[in-house]
Amino acid sequence: MPQNASHIDEPKKEHPIIRNFAPGWYASVMGTAVLVLDFFVFRDFIPFSDFWQLFFLALSVIMFVLITIPWTLRWILYFDAVRTDLKHPVTAAFFPTMPISLIIIGLALEKAGPLFMSHETVYAIVQVLWILGTIGIGFFAMLTLITFFLNDDIEWKNANLGWLIPPVSALIVPVLGSGLAVHYANTPMGTVNILTSLIFLGIGGFLYLFVTATVFSRFIFHELPPSHLTPTVWIGIAPPAILTILAIKIVQPLILLFAASDSVAQVLSILAKTAAVSFWGFAFFWLILAIVFTLLQHQRARLSFATSWWAFTFPLGSFVVATGVVYAALHASFFAVVGLTSLVMFLIIWVTVSIITLRKVRSGAIFQKHGG
Repeated sequence: MPQNASHIDEPKKEHPIIRNFAPGWYASVMGTAVLVLDFFVFRDFIPFSDFWQLFFLALSVIMFVLITIPWTLRWILYFDAVRTDLKHPVTAAFFPTMPISLIIIGLALEKAGPLFMSHETVYAIVQVLWILGTIGIGFFAMLTLITFFLNDDIEWKNANLGWLIPPVSALIVPVLGSGLAVHYANTPMGTVNILTSLIFLGIGGFLYLFVTATVFSRFIFHELPPSHLTPTVWIGIAPPAILTILAIKIVQPLILLFAASDSVAQVLSILAKTAAVSFWGFAFFWLILAIVFTLLQHQRARLSFATSWWAFTFPLGSFVVATGVVYAALHASFFAVVGLTSLVMFLIIWVTVSIITLRKVRSGAIFQKHGG
């Protein structure tokens, strides 16, 4: 028998970091890149705002690249683990965080990019990020829903607000698409941008209503989710916050698309500001609800750290952006106070979650097998 024959049947060496790499890691990129937008909307109040925008843009891009390496290798080396996550009623909803990250980085680049490169270069890159992100969002949203529809094992107890991630992903598309539509106005690409944005607004808007109603039923008529899923309650802040931003941002591309008169444009502006404040009000209500719910859950069962803690970040960051957008539209000091207070709270949470994450990465504890 050959000397190395005994090695033929040895099992393939496992890479636990890659195999157990959770699909929700991109939530950290989202929660970091949104800080660029936070500092942009309140740049008049924050010293060295340009520096912080560039810092968090660079950091989010580095994080995206580092996370993409094991995320991609997992699809290649351990597709069985990926398939298991795609069928899981909790982890499946986190796959869209990858293409969402592309859109959020695109938004961050749209704001901070002109600080170090030309507008044309910025928008060329942003257009590519938007196309890739939109395709990925559409793919994972459809895949998640089809998987859930075909899964007979899903029960009411599996419902959680992480399910809002696919609707959030669809709503993110028109936020960046609106800016691109204005930049490329009166061109075929500009038309594609605005029409695709409107389509995804419809997808995200209806999914948001359906999913929220489903999860509401679980929270009211069934037991509450386990403590490690408590941060997902904060995801409920994101859709109304994004709709607040979109209500203001989509007016200009609509005026250009339909060649609206000045009088029509004025009416659209009034309606947009009215809708924005209404959406913002629900986001603010949900923020308070999320804070109270988290504190009560922590009293019942101490919240142990998990990658789901990054769900505290992006929704709160999107609320800060929404507040800044409303402040810019109305110039009411109330929104400046709420927005800056929320930004301070967000920074404290971001630093806390980042430090704990780095400690868990260093110890390897965060790469243990995950699950719902």
